[in-house]
Amino acid sequence: MIQIYMASYEKCHGKKKWEQEHELGKKLLRMGLKDLYGIDLRGPALPVILKGEHGKPYLKDFPNIHYNISHTDGMVACGIGDRELGIDVERIRPFRHNILRKVFSDAERRRMEEIPEEEHSLYFFCIWTLKESYLKAVGCGITRPLTGISFEWKGETPTACGLPGASFYQTMTEGGYVLSVCTLGDEKINFGQNLVFSTQGGSQGTGPCFQKP
Repeated sequence: MIQIYMASYEKCHGKKKWEQEHELGKKLLRMGLKDLYGIDLRGPALPVILKGEHGKPYLKDFPNIHYNISHTDGMVACGIGDRELGIDVERIRPFRHNILRKVFSDAERRRMEEIPEEEHSLYFFCIWTLKESYLKAVGCGITRPLTGISFEWKGETPTACGLPGASFYQTMTEGGYVLSVCTLGDEKINFGQNLVFSTQGGSQGTGPCFQKP
């Protein structure tokens, strides 16, 4: 099983965006370690985190626990479980069309030409987050060309061509975000508590509010 934890936030005055997102990512990881494995860490402490050859982090003292963190404007997400995984969340927004030749396969570009223009940003970030989640799951970073991975849809379910052993899950979240998760194997995806952090640094749980499409 893979558990997903998310935190939405407003920017704190006097704090850099990356610092705030990094702190929230650590809070979500601590929450997952306690909820799923009974590992209760007090204060800001975390287990020793090392990085693989291409920068993927892992827990030195818990090699069988896998996690991944992603963040974008206003949202941080953390996936944790017993199987290799990658997670990517993005706020849907305008994008530079000249990046398509570096990201999309020929089939994906043709698909974009077929859909209404007002759906282009959503489609772009659906594809982008799926590919990013896969690269993060396998831990190869940007060493593999994104155009060599091609997604298509069967109904509302994304499927990948030529990626044996990988399973994908994708959903829209409140606030205009798209979240994609890749697991190396067929794994159940659950959502834990979703947190909202105010500019004063407090938080409150809103409960699970995201469902599979």
